[in-house]
Amino acid sequence: MITNTLTKPSALAKIGETVPEEGGRWEIRLEMILKSSGREVTMKAMADFVRLGQQFSGQTMVVYYMGEQGGPGFDADVEGELSETDVRLDLNMLEGDLRGASFQCSGTASAKGKRYEGRWHMPCIDPVECGCEGDDGDFSLTRVA
Repeated sequence: MITNTLTKPSALAKIGETVPEEGGRWEIRLEMILKSSGREVTMKAMADFVRLGQQFSGQTMVVYYMGEQGGPGFDADVEGELSETDVRLDLNMLEGDLRGASFQCSGTASAKGKRYEGRWHMPCIDPVECGCEGDDGDFSLTRVA
């Protein structure tokens, strides 16, 4: 008769029992200056995140605003890593003129676990024809629900 049973090491048990959870609703804002006209544009998106530990992902629609006037919306994927003090996220455009563009954002908490502020960088989307350094701007991520 065997009396010993096999058990998973505690770390493996925790990994195997991890399940995705709701991560809340977040507003993503990217501020930019159009090089062609010098006008300020704000890209806004609302995303419901699914979290697995500090990792999160979601889908969203990005809307461009010039002042209060909103423009068309474009589908995008968002994913990253979020802690109480820092955030890193990638906003990947799926449609529109910026299709294939990846906005790489990083920031720190200005309200612990509720609001993050930092910078975004978008690498050049046509390095063969353009060859620029890409673009940069301010970014914020705010939990709304």
